[in-house]
Amino acid sequence: MFRNFGKVFAFSIHNQMGSKGFKAFTITLALLFLIVPAIVMMLLAGKQEEEEKTIESCGAENVFIVSDYEAVPNLLLFHEVTEENYKEIRYKNADSVDAALESAKAAGKAFVLHFYLEEDYIRADIILPEMDGREEDVIDPATAKNYFAFMEANPTLFSLLLTGLNQSEIMGLMPGNGYSTYTESGYAAGITIEEDKQGADELIRDSVLEVFQMILPYFTIMLLYFLILSYGNATAQSMVIEKESKLMDTMLISLHPEAMVAGKFLAIVCSGLLQVFGWLLSIVVGMFAGVKLTEATHPGYESPITVFFSFMNELGIFQPVHVIIGMLFLVVGFVLYLSLATIAGSISSNREEVAGQSSLYVMPLLAAFMLVMMGGGLTAGGAPLWMDYIPFTAALLMPSQLALGTVTAATGLVSLLITLALTLLLVITAGRLYKAMSLYKGNKVKLADVLRLVRAK
Repeated sequence: MFRNFGKVFAFSIHNQMGSKGFKAFTITLALLFLIVPAIVMMLLAGKQEEEEKTIESCGAENVFIVSDYEAVPNLLLFHEVTEENYKEIRYKNADSVDAALESAKAAGKAFVLHFYLEEDYIRADIILPEMDGREEDVIDPATAKNYFAFMEANPTLFSLLLTGLNQSEIMGLMPGNGYSTYTESGYAAGITIEEDKQGADELIRDSVLEVFQMILPYFTIMLLYFLILSYGNATAQSMVIEKESKLMDTMLISLHPEAMVAGKFLAIVCSGLLQVFGWLLSIVVGMFAGVKLTEATHPGYESPITVFFSFMNELGIFQPVHVIIGMLFLVVGFVLYLSLATIAGSISSNREEVAGQSSLYVMPLLAAFMLVMMGGGLTAGGAPLWMDYIPFTAALLMPSQLALGTVTAATGLVSLLITLALTLLLVITAGRLYKAMSLYKGNKVKLADVLRLVRAK
């Protein structure tokens, strides 16, 4: 039955993977998946480092503040400053710019900070006093401008400064001081997150898990959806090439129809899986390279990927057994839908008929996709239990659910066996239909005819 199957498989996979278009598309995406994660992680590390970068010194040891508002600036707020180059500066209020300049000249290493209203905007000017030849007390204008960066980094501080409110009045303006955050166990014990390091770690782990529970189901569903649509058409079209070119009459002398179907079908499955797993490997390597590059160029930066893997065991996700079953499910689900495309190609005589029979694999895919989306499949564990045992919906759901640990390995194995059994049945059916329709030249086959051919010996 499967005589010369190997030759068909080798020829088909060479045609599928040997084309310039296939190679260019595969390599281009692999390079993108390899480079982009590393670039993104480097940019994120650089952005965080820039945000955390120490603000350059303004060169002043004393700052005299003049405010045109009635309220006297509350200088006690500057006791809360933590920036390395600004926490030691001494501040004093002054009644006027002239008085402040005189005081600044006497103090040395000082300037005047003047707040006033201009066209409904609060303006701030830095005024550098003339030190009458005392070069050691002169502040360079370019250095003094660094103070504006300090102001931009602390907008709340300067907003409250101009109100003139005292500490108790400021505390009254901040309702957040009346709230606390607890874990469930911490609340029972009366211990806030801030007081409980273990509770804080639990909160971080829960946040990381929540993000992956949203991203991974969406990723696996969309990955399978687009792969099946892309390779389904190629699978169906490949089944009619010999029929359309009239080569089938000659080929049946040395080749069984079942061997033709199996060779072509497995060649497309293997090329698709090699392509996808190559891309996934590129993403993993790209992330690993990104982590190493950020560690080398930005010491002390802790990337989200590193944080995630540090919590992975505690989160109970990506356990080896679950991941293996999930990857098998990804493969079997892909093969399941492609077997429907094989049936569509097997009962068609030419490419025009294949386009008309595409509903045989497109409609089940769309129906399963809509059921999963509306049934809560984009939230790990959100879909109803019955979807885990219906092969068409399980193929979209189970890979992510297994990886995230929201279903047991036993549940995954049972669902995998059900899906595998249906897949094998469909592949055998496709072979029988192809054999029955090998030399068919009549009208377009209807669904009733397909069912009759399947039952026929």
